[in-house]
Amino acid sequence: MMKRYFGLILLLFILGISVPPASLYAASNQDPLNLLNDKQDSADKTPNIRDLSSRWWNQYKELEEAKTFEDQFQKFIKKLESAVNEVEGEQRGELLERIAIIRNLAQEYKKLKYSKKNDLDIPKALILKETYSVKDYLEVNQLRLQVDFLLKQTQEEISRVTDSIGQTSNTLDVLKVSYLNSDAGSVEQLSIVLNWINSQLSKVIEEQLLANLKSREDSLNTEYESLESTLEEARQRISFEPYPQEEREKLQQEKEELDEDLKQLNLKLSRDISETSIGFTSYEILKLDLALSLLAYHEVLLKIQRADDQDRLAAISLLEEGDKPDLDELRNLIAGSERAIQLAEDEVTKAETLARDTLLSSDINLRQQTTEEKQNLQRLSDERRRKAQQLLRAMSDVRITISDNELLLSLLKDIEDKQQTGLNKTWDSIKEFTEQAWDSAVKLVNRPLFSINERPITLLPLINLCFIILIGYLVSKLVSFLVHRFEKKHKIKNSSSLYLLHRLIHYLIIFIAAVAGFSALGLNLSNLTLIAGALSVGIGFGLQNLVSNFVSGLTIMFEKTLKVGDYIELEDGTTGQVREIKTRSTRINTNDNIDVIIPNSYMVTNIVTNWTLKESTRRVRIPFGVAYGTDKEIVKKAAIEAANNVQYTLKNIPGKEPDVWLTDFGDNSVNFLLLVWVAHYGVRRPTRISSIYMWELDTAFKKYGIEIPFPQRDVHLNIVNDEDKQSLPLQSVTGESLPLKDAKESKKDDKK
Repeated sequence: MMKRYFGLILLLFILGISVPPASLYAASNQDPLNLLNDKQDSADKTPNIRDLSSRWWNQYKELEEAKTFEDQFQKFIKKLESAVNEVEGEQRGELLERIAIIRNLAQEYKKLKYSKKNDLDIPKALILKETYSVKDYLEVNQLRLQVDFLLKQTQEEISRVTDSIGQTSNTLDVLKVSYLNSDAGSVEQLSIVLNWINSQLSKVIEEQLLANLKSREDSLNTEYESLESTLEEARQRISFEPYPQEEREKLQQEKEELDEDLKQLNLKLSRDISETSIGFTSYEILKLDLALSLLAYHEVLLKIQRADDQDRLAAISLLEEGDKPDLDELRNLIAGSERAIQLAEDEVTKAETLARDTLLSSDINLRQQTTEEKQNLQRLSDERRRKAQQLLRAMSDVRITISDNELLLSLLKDIEDKQQTGLNKTWDSIKEFTEQAWDSAVKLVNRPLFSINERPITLLPLINLCFIILIGYLVSKLVSFLVHRFEKKHKIKNSSSLYLLHRLIHYLIIFIAAVAGFSALGLNLSNLTLIAGALSVGIGFGLQNLVSNFVSGLTIMFEKTLKVGDYIELEDGTTGQVREIKTRSTRINTNDNIDVIIPNSYMVTNIVTNWTLKESTRRVRIPFGVAYGTDKEIVKKAAIEAANNVQYTLKNIPGKEPDVWLTDFGDNSVNFLLLVWVAHYGVRRPTRISSIYMWELDTAFKKYGIEIPFPQRDVHLNIVNDEDKQSLPLQSVTGESLPLKDAKESKKDDKK
C-alpha cells in the first residue's frame, strides 16, 4: 500500500497535477509559514495574521495600480486593527500605535512605487559649439565637477541604503524565529507580527529607494561621460584670447586688500589670549577668519596665475606656422602654475582639518559660566560654527578654481611636449619622475607619525633606529660566529665561561644599539635615567613581584615555549587553553569555560606541561580489562575497531596506527592498554576523549561477547546440629566468644 501510494504521488507530481486541496489543508495548517488562508473558494486573499508567511508581501508587490494596492492593503490593516481591539489593557494602545506606523509606511511605499517619476535633478550637457572661449571651456569643466559631486553623493547613499537593507533583513530573520517560537494566538505573537510587517514595509521602501538611486546613478554616469566627451571636444576647439585687463586689475586690487586683512588678523592673533572662555572662543573665531582669508588669498593667486597662463596660450596661438615658443619661459610658467596649485591644495588641507575639529568640538565651557556670560558665549559659539561651515563652502570654491587651473596647465604641458625632441623628452620624463619620487619620499619620511614628550617622531628616525638595531644584531651574530669558531678550533666543548662571555657580549651589543637608536630618535636619555632610578626605588619598596611577573612575561613571549592557543597542564592538575599572555599574568580557559589567571612567575618557575608545543597530535592511553579465558586476538580486534569508530582517531598514518598492549594479569581480569593517536582538535578535551573511547569499547565488547569482569566474593554458611550448638562458642558482633547457657537457665528465661 505504501509503495502504491508513493508511486501515485510521484506520478501526479510529474504530470503537474495538483493534489486535491482537501488532502493538503491539514499539512498546510501545520506549517507556521503558511502563505495565505488556505480556503480556495474564499475570495479573501488577505494574509492570515495568525498564520503569517515569510512570503505574505508577494501579492502586494505585484499590484500595478496605486488604488488597487491601497484597497487591498487597507483590508489587511483592518484585520490587524480587529485583532488588536481584542487585546485588553495598556498593550492595546501600544499595538494601535504600531498599526498607525504601518499605515504611514504603506503610504510612503505607495508614493515611491506609484507616483509619477519626475525628471531627475541632473545638469544637462552643453550643446557642442563651433568654437569655445576659455570661459566657456571652464564652464563645461565646472558642470562636469558638479555632476561628479552628485554622482559621489548618490553612490554614498546607495551604499548606506544597501547596508540598511542588510540590517533590516537580519531583523526579519530574527522576527521569523521569534514568531515560530511564540504561542499561537498570544499577544506576544501579535506584537511580533506587527514588528514583522513594520520591518517588511521598511525593507521594501528601502529597496524601492535603492532602485530609484541606481536609476539616478545610471543617469549621472551617462551625463558624466557625455560631459567628459564634451570637454574633450571643447579642448580641440578653444579660441584663446588674452585675459581681460579690467578683471586682472580687480584681482590685483583684491589681492592687496587680502594682504592687508591677513596682516591685521596676524596682528590680532599675536596678542595674548585671554584665559576666559569668551577670550578663547574669540581666539578660535580669529583662526577661522584667518583660514577664510588665506583660502580667498590663494584663490585670487590661482586666478592671477590662470590669467598669466591664458595670456601665454593666447600669445602662442598667434605665432605663425613654423615659429616655436620660448621653451624655458614656458617651463618657468608651468613651474609657477604647479607651485600655486600645490600651495592652494596644502591650504585647503589645513582648512579642512580646522573646520572638522571646530564642528566636532563641543561647547563644554558654556556650562561653567555665570548667567551673565552665557548669552555672549552662546553667541560666540554659534558664530564659530557658522564660520566653520562657511570655511567648508570656501574650500569647495577653491577646489573648483584648482581644477580650472589644472586644465590650462595641461594645455601648456601639451605644448611643451610637442616642442621637445625625442631624446630630450625622454630625459625630461625621467628627470621629472625622479624628482617627483624623491619629493614624495622626502615628504613621507618627514611626516610626523606620533610624538614622545611633545617631540614629533617622523619616519626617518624610525628607519635609523631599525638600521642601528639591525647593525647591532648582525654584530652580535658575528661575535657568536667567532666564539663558536674558537670553540671548534680549540676543541672546547660545553664551556660555561665561553657561553657566559658570549651572552654578556650579546646583551651589551643590544644595549648599546638600543641606546644609539633612542638617541637617533632624539630622546633625552637623562630622562630615561631618572625613570630607571625611580623604578629601582619602587622595586625596593615592594614591586618585586610585579617586576618578576613582567620579566617572566617577556621571557615567555620571547622563548615561545608558551603561545596563545596552546593547551597546557599545571602541576596541580589544572588544564586549559592559553587565551592571553600579558605583562603580569597569563589567562587560561579550562574545558569548563572557567578563566584561571596565573602569574607569569609561576609559569616560569614551575613545571608546565604543554600538550601542543611542537606537535598538534598526541597519544592517549585507555586501560581496560577482560575476563580470564577471553581470546586476546578478539579483544585486540574489538578494541582497534572501537578506536577506528571514533572521529578523533588518526588513521592511515604510518607509525601512528591504533594498537593494543597486554599489560598485566590482574586478580580478576587480564589487563590491556589501548593506545590511540588523536587529532589536534581532540587534544584539548582529554576527559571527553577518554569517555568516547570507553563508550566505543563497551559497544565493541558487547558486539563480540567479551565480558568485563568485576570483583566477586563468595559467602559460605556452616549449618550445625542442636548437639553441636552446645559445643560451639557463640561469637558476638565484635568477634568475642560468649558463654553458653545451660538448659536450666534457658527454662528460667522462658518462664520470665
